[in-house]
Formats: sequence, C-alpha cells, structure tokens
Amino acid sequence: MKRAVLAGIVVAAGASIAGADVYGDNVGNHLAGGDLHDFFQSQGFDHLDIVQVEVTNDSQFLYFDITVNADLDATNWGNYVVGLDTGANAGDNSTDPGSWNRNVDWGRGITHFLGTWANDGGSGMGGELRSFDGSNWNLTDATYLGGGLITGSDAGHASGVQSVAVDFAAIGLSIGDTVEFDVFSTGGNAPDPGVDHLSRSDFATDDWGVQSVAGDFLSYTLVPAPSSFALLGLGGLAAARRRRA
Repeated sequence: MKRAVLAGIVVAAGASIAGADVYGDNVGNHLAGGDLHDFFQSQGFDHLDIVQVEVTNDSQFLYFDITVNADLDATNWGNYVVGLDTGANAGDNSTDPGSWNRNVDWGRGITHFLGTWANDGGSGMGGELRSFDGSNWNLTDATYLGGGLITGSDAGHASGVQSVAVDFAAIGLSIGDTVEFDVFSTGGNAPDPGVDHLSRSDFATDDWGVQSVAGDFLSYTLVPAPSSFALLGLGGLAAARRRRA
C-alpha cells in the first residue's frame, strides 16, 4: 500500500497552502527491486523514473509536484501525465485518454487528464487540461492558452521536479471533496505507454510498444488551507495519512 505523509504546513508566495501528501514510488531498475523496467533504464531514461509525487491545495488550486530520478534540465525532454477520476461521470478508459493517444489501461474510467511536458531546450514546461463530458474529450485550458485554469513551473527541473497546478473548481471539485488519481511518465510520441505508474510498485510496461497497466488509484482530499494567522500556531505540525482508493 502506498503511504502518503502529510508534510509541514507552509505558505508560498503569500498564499496559504495545505500540508502536502507525499506519495512515494519505488526507484531504479526492476531487476534490483525498483519499478523502472531495465529496458528503459538501459537507455538512460532515469528521468522517466518517478521518485515521489506531492499533492496539496490552497483555496483555489490543486498542486502536483512530480519528482523523477534525474535532472530535467539535462535530459531536456519528458512527458508526465495525471489522470483524475472526480466521479463527475463514468469516465473513459480508452487508449486515447485526453486525446493524447497514450497506450494505457487505467483499469477504470478517468474524467480529467493533465498532460504536461518538460522541454527546456524549447518551450520549457507546459501542460493541457482535458475533460471528459461523458461522450467526448474536450480541451478545457492549456498553459499556452493562458486561461489560468492550468499552470506549471520548470523552477524545480534541475532537481527533477515537474510542477503543475489546476484550478480545482474547473474540474468540479471543492474543499472537502476527494479525487482519485494516477500519475505516469511517458515519451513524446503517440501511442507511447506509461513508462512508470505511481500506482504500481512494479513495472507497468517493458517496451514502448507494450500497453501499460495502472494499479489501484490513489486518493487526495482537498482540505481548507490555513490562514496566515493560524499558521503561527501550526508551523512544524506533521501527521501521516493513508491514501488509497
């Protein structure tokens, strides 16, 4: 079972942020107990090996900080996807989630798709928010459209961190709601599979041409962000929470 650890409560850029849930993942070659198949590690693709994902929220945004096992500035490419099931509808489990044509079996329907990329040699960090309306996938917003519903940062790329935030009202969520999710790394071509799924402790695929299969989704509950005043009495508080669908 994955364990999510509630990190210390922090304030970022003047806004109050709830404590982060940290979802760890196995790291390294699958032959040595990791979950990145040797086929990918032998090609030097450690930047597709997920180390952990931190999830948190403030009063408007849901944040995902995806840490991988390499310097993203040095590798210069990588795609990182978050699949969400908000319960808005039955969702979609096709090989074309979010219209990105990723060869993934989610094992269930997803209602929203955050597709992000890390290409510092070109356009830096970018992302798209796509939503399933029960019949079709639609582009809700993208970093290149500037609608503000999805944002991202490449500030942590040297440390292997891909950061993306989504306005949770745009995906039908509010404080107190629980969202179920999976995160995976992938290549830049369709129909690449998910190379490393956060939901699995073993490898999800052993080749670019083989469909990846997700494990049990994880879950996160949006909590009220503490006020700056309240933070004075809460700094350093830590707790542990288990998150599993």
